Amino acid sequence: MPGVSTFRASTAILASTLLWGTWWIPLRQLDNAGAGGPWATTVSFFVPLLLLAPFALPRWRRICAAGRPLLAAGVLVAAAVVLYAEGVTRGHVAPVVLLFYLAPVWSVLLGRVMLAVPITPGRMLAMALGLCGMAVIFGDRAGVPLPDSPAEWMGLISGMCWAWSLVYLNRLERWPLLDKTFVQFIFIGPFFLALGLIPGGAAWTLPGIGGVDLETASWLLAVALIWTLPVILLTLYGAGSIDPGKVSILLSLEVVVGLGTATWLTDEPFGAREILGAVLIVGAGVIEVAAAAPRPAPGPAAQRAAIRPPVE
Repeated sequence: MPGVSTFRASTAILASTLLWGTWWIPLRQLDNAGAGGPWATTVSFFVPLLLLAPFALPRWRRICAAGRPLLAAGVLVAAAVVLYAEGVTRGHVAPVVLLFYLAPVWSVLLGRVMLAVPITPGRMLAMALGLCGMAVIFGDRAGVPLPDSPAEWMGLISGMCWAWSLVYLNRLERWPLLDKTFVQFIFIGPFFLALGLIPGGAAWTLPGIGGVDLETASWLLAVALIWTLPVILLTLYGAGSIDPGKVSILLSLEVVVGLGTATWLTDEPFGAREILGAVLIVGAGVIEVAAAAPRPAPGPAAQRAAIRPPVE
């Protein structure tokens, strides 16, 4: 039943926001565990890959049959995830989360370039609100109000990758969730390993023999099995079943969760400037959804564009 399917997908996205918004907590705990944090985090990203491999590898022919859309979706989702993870680990949570949610701005531009979607006045307003939100957040800095740290740039580029990935995930609506999840986990570990080499992060020191204590192992498994794997499954399930615009607006609840937990648990700055920026950026997402033209019933061309799994 379409109504039940939409309800389940929306519930999955809403549940994922609780994990996305608190993901910074175990990531920082693991990074500060004292046993080569970045290495431990990288290992935690390989754990889901090992768990999924016995189920996904027998399906390798079907996975390869999806071609470039599945590969592109996997690469872009993985890039978005690792940039976001490293950003909230290195920098302040609030600006990284808010910069990620400039995604509606990039969705409008990508829709125009890749899908020939017209930029309506409503979409122009959404772009203006999003960019104004960024200007408000960074308006106290000299020069152009742009991110000025690697962590903030990671949050910004993460949102770009996420917006781009939705183009391909939308084409893979009928493709099995296992395949989409497995492919992105192929890339997430190596990407995080490479990203951690950018100066400014924690030192890459391998733990010695017996250097991984119970606390480190516990946080490693928590990142892998309580946060990373469930949040990816929930997000990809929802993104494959409902409109990308609705996905974006439902995911914006993460702003509230992320900023709320960061304000509660850390001494990071969060005042009137950040609140106003958050309102403008979330408002851009709301207007983008409202401004989106209704999707017409799929015709022959749209049906050919959708990527369907091969018949067993």
